[in-house]
Amino acid sequence: MKNLVISIPGSKSYTNRALIMAALTKGPVTLINYLESDDTAAMINCLKILGIKIKKEKNTLVVENDISSVEDKSYELNANLSGTTIRFILALFCIVPGVKKIFGEAGLNKRPIGDLVLGLKQLGAKIEYENQDRFPPIIVKSNKLQNGEVYLSGEVSSQFISALLMISPIVDGVTIQVDGDQISKSYIDITIAMMSDWGVKVENYDYKKYVIPSNQKYIMKNYVIEGDYSAAGYFAAIAALTKSKIRIKNLNPHSVQGDRQFLTILEKMGNKITYRTNEVTIEGNCVKPVEVNMELCPDQAQTLAVLAAFAKGKSVLTGVRSLRIKETERIKALRKELGKMKIKTESPNNDTLIIFGGDPKPAEIETYNDHRMAMSFAVAGTILDGMVIKNPEVVNKTFPEFWKKLAQI
Repeated sequence: MKNLVISIPGSKSYTNRALIMAALTKGPVTLINYLESDDTAAMINCLKILGIKIKKEKNTLVVENDISSVEDKSYELNANLSGTTIRFILALFCIVPGVKKIFGEAGLNKRPIGDLVLGLKQLGAKIEYENQDRFPPIIVKSNKLQNGEVYLSGEVSSQFISALLMISPIVDGVTIQVDGDQISKSYIDITIAMMSDWGVKVENYDYKKYVIPSNQKYIMKNYVIEGDYSAAGYFAAIAALTKSKIRIKNLNPHSVQGDRQFLTILEKMGNKITYRTNEVTIEGNCVKPVEVNMELCPDQAQTLAVLAAFAKGKSVLTGVRSLRIKETERIKALRKELGKMKIKTESPNNDTLIIFGGDPKPAEIETYNDHRMAMSFAVAGTILDGMVIKNPEVVNKTFPEFWKKLAQI
């Protein structure tokens, strides 16, 4: 068995949340082990345009000032293809001066944002759509929100809830009531855990209601960004598929990141996982068919679907409805590309993907401008000669070093 070691970069989810919280914190904040990627660059650039001074040093970002520096003038911000950036910045726009417009590249402008806009309007925000209702570009003309209750759907994107949670200490006394079931709960857990680290308490009533008591503020000087379980998942999958032993460094074994659940799924498939201080070891043994709910780790669904293609038998992935409004319609994309590999799939409803695994063949894979399509199907390339991943540079969105790390092992 090969014995390999790899170090994982900081988490995108933590980096972009930390940047928002740092902009809401008095005094300089140093962010250590941040992720450098297209998505985090989009967030940094947007904050800089607003007047937040951010200085890059070796493996650290120093956020030198806060939103009190934002001037009363017109702003145009481009979130590129970053969903976290456009959603978190939209909420931030509602508590800073000026007339502010935010938009993204074509793919991002097709992703609906109407539920977040409705939530912010309930707190008094003045928001307009430039072109099409419920979609970017969006213009914000107000600079403060009223405290009180807001009703928000939990079924569209957890980032809408996170966006409201993070600005709530500035609004001072907010209650968020969740309509329907909360999807991607693990990302809410990240937001609440980070807010707690920064001195702000959130009362979570079983993901049906969130209460942020008044008279709280963010306090932080130095914050270490956790390693990214989303990034680690590809290498954990490679260990399972190639029957290798891979030690993945820079991972918190007690993390609240939902993608840590992917390692539990790999155990179900017949592999051994060992947790140690700041690292995890995966000893690959086999890939058996599984039936699993992916709601806590939706970003690993594509990776699991590719692994399931090699598991002889039927794998059933439920809890995948949120994948339909990501960078691409991920369920359709998965089915099409797995079909090229001669793997049969079914999707009997909006929330389920069935993979009939067996003997996948190498193919040329379209990535649909979706970083996770590229990285997931690269896993198959570690065992199938002749796999071709088109537009490999899409990984720059969240993991620019992916191909370099892959080459290392």
